[in-house]
Amino acid sequence: MGRHVQMDWQETAVELKQMFRAETHPQRRTRLQALWLMRQGKTMTEVSPLLGVHYRTVQRWAAWYRSGGIGEVLQRTTGHAAPGRKPYLTSSQQNALLAQVARGVFHSVWDVLDWVEQRWGVRFRPGGMYDFLDRHEANLKVPRPQATKTSPEIQDDWKKGASSPP
Repeated sequence: MGRHVQMDWQETAVELKQMFRAETHPQRRTRLQALWLMRQGKTMTEVSPLLGVHYRTVQRWAAWYRSGGIGEVLQRTTGHAAPGRKPYLTSSQQNALLAQVARGVFHSVWDVLDWVEQRWGVRFRPGGMYDFLDRHEANLKVPRPQATKTSPEIQDDWKKGASSPP
């Protein structure tokens, strides 16, 4: 069934329960609940299915608690606190690119890739550029090409039902 967790607890079960109930961040809340359950005497094997996490995850949380206490467990969260990868283009470059896209300069992602590489020396993969454009809700769609010798009057007549030109 598993051994009971051997830890030098710094908080009581009541304190852990209060911290768990007061926490609004989902990752921290789950970790506090795990610690609270282990403080009550449940094993890691019992805690992991109750919380819907893997046994190794509960082990990792317990190791963090052993090494740095509750602060160590709560500081290790993912999300907005992590800065992520530095963008390939600066914000001014991104704005310039998006302005060109809005003007309809590009007909395909390949045009965008060539323009960015020639202008700033930055190489994107096509999928990366599609992702960039999607994130900024930029469309490469351009109006349907029109023949140079068209007559708008004849086209309007045809749309209204005229079967042959006058």
